[in-house]
Amino acid sequence: MIRHFTSSAIVFNTSGQVLLVHHNKIGLWLYPGGHVDPNEDPAEAALREVVEETGVEAEILAPEPFRHPSVRSIPPPFAIIEMDIEDRKIGPHRHIDFVYICRTHNDTLNAQLEEVRNAAWFVAAEVAKLAVPKELPSLIAEAARRMPQPV
Repeated sequence: MIRHFTSSAIVFNTSGQVLLVHHNKIGLWLYPGGHVDPNEDPAEAALREVVEETGVEAEILAPEPFRHPSVRSIPPPFAIIEMDIEDRKIGPHRHIDFVYICRTHNDTLNAQLEEVRNAAWFVAAEVAKLAVPKELPSLIAEAARRMPQPV
């Protein structure tokens, strides 16, 4: 089966709400994300997709990566998940998705309607009541549990 690399972001605002987009093709609420472009690392792709789909600038929250002057370290994802995808153009394939936990200080949304049908902030505990993929509430709940608490 063909596999594509994708990156996604579970973005929380300062109130602890999570950012979701209503996906045009599948008709479900998801976190922002998409394919990793050539010459782009997964972290760059996740942040680019958040801006492209919602207009929100975010920062990745991850453990401090290894640092050395002769190499560049990429932030580690919160999770790497693989899922089956049905696509009319490409046909059935799999996505290997690098999922990052992010934070934003800008709650203002500007949904890019050519990318997504809508974008909105939700209370993490309410995600299970939405039309979402079955694994999404658990992923978001675990990401919310790992979010640093305000001081």
